[in-house]
Amino acid sequence: MRGIAETLTFEVIDNAEILRSKIRSPLIWTFWHNRMFIMPYVHQLWLPHVPGCILSSPSGDGKIIADVCAEFGFKPVRGSSSRKGMAALITLADLVKEGYDVGITPDGPRGPCYHLNPGPLKLSQLTGARIIPIGVQYDRPWTFKTWDKFQLPRPFSKVRIILNQPMPIPRRLTEEDFELKRQEVEQVMRADALSFDGAPA
Repeated sequence: MRGIAETLTFEVIDNAEILRSKIRSPLIWTFWHNRMFIMPYVHQLWLPHVPGCILSSPSGDGKIIADVCAEFGFKPVRGSSSRKGMAALITLADLVKEGYDVGITPDGPRGPCYHLNPGPLKLSQLTGARIIPIGVQYDRPWTFKTWDKFQLPRPFSKVRIILNQPMPIPRRLTEEDFELKRQEVEQVMRADALSFDGAPA
């Protein structure tokens, strides 16, 4: 991961202005499952002073992701919407209160691709931490034949990182309003799920 990442040229669109701020509240980073490859490196590169944790599934694949992220200084929390979800949510909430940023792929671990599951919104309601939707666009990536069409950036290519405005989720919402908020976050993320030249990916 480091070997590829250190050859890449990064363009950052910091609409959230979080890279300019040394003091801020913890954030819930959401990024699509197929764009996760570069995110541990990005957080460590630009925000080394901010502790981070990552939600990964209890599966064997999830352990690989957890172990890799641990190498970048992230505290792994194991759980998913179908297994150990409530325990993971409570652990993440405790870490947010300790000042950790949280990284979540809201369409993982089994999809469907580009569908935002409600976990990040529930965590936001529980902790008051805002959700920051992250866009990741690769220039000419390798695309795998997996459920999410996982993308791997080619060495010496370009990557665009879009840090969107953090979105608060009110603690008290009706089911209908919760779904509207879920769709709002999903739409922001889907709008950035493009290739580097703006074509559908």
